Amino acid sequence: NRKLRSLSSLWRWMERRGCVEDNPWTGQGAFSARVRRGGSKKRAYSVDELCKLLSSEPEKVAGERYGSVIRDLMRLGLLTGCRIGELCDFRVEDVMMDARAIRIPQRKTENARRVAPVQENIWPIIVRRARESVDGRLFPGLTPGGPDGKRSWIVVKRYAAFRRAVLSEDKSVDFHSFRRTFATYLERASVTCTAVNTSTIAELMGHAKPTLALAVYSAGLVPAQLRLAIDALDSVLEDDVVKLI
Repeated sequence: NRKLRSLSSLWRWMERRGCVEDNPWTGQGAFSARVRRGGSKKRAYSVDELCKLLSSEPEKVAGERYGSVIRDLMRLGLLTGCRIGELCDFRVEDVMMDARAIRIPQRKTENARRVAPVQENIWPIIVRRARESVDGRLFPGLTPGGPDGKRSWIVVKRYAAFRRAVLSEDKSVDFHSFRRTFATYLERASVTCTAVNTSTIAELMGHAKPTLALAVYSAGLVPAQLRLAIDALDSVLEDDVVKLI
């Protein structure tokens, strides 16, 4: 699917430039629109699901080595909105202690490179992992795997086994659902806090800005402004979830 997607993208590029007349890869692979319509739509976690995940012991399913990693990754994913690949690749040098923020290098797109203030409930996790690091990474000892040699490869599989053990075989959620939940919390916070808007949410999540003027001409928000948006999460986080974090 990954190779088919790349080929399809290349052919679309050539179509726009008149190099080819049609795209033979259209509709091929499990990423096609036809296949997606028949599958389960991915969604954010419910409060009940979050409580079950955060109160469970991943070590019993994923083992001691990866269980402790999953325990922290769930909490960081929920309140930073970072992709699992970004989280697993964090280095100690990416932690901005004075600003209580993390620097996310460019990964998937140019917009993915950003500085994100860290919500107060998970800042102790960042500090602990930075101080205990033995190889300059927040999550040391992760074995790269898969065709791309990603450090998140085994973690994704171990988390999937843990999630199924806790929430059954519901395919509408995965680790990326923490990122969906983070976006949901931000949208809810936007109702009462003017610091949270579509532009702020896009910048915090590493997405393109919603308008051409902002995407092309704006230099972006400063960390202090992004901090206001992150602090606004306090008004929408459920008490049960906060206790378990």
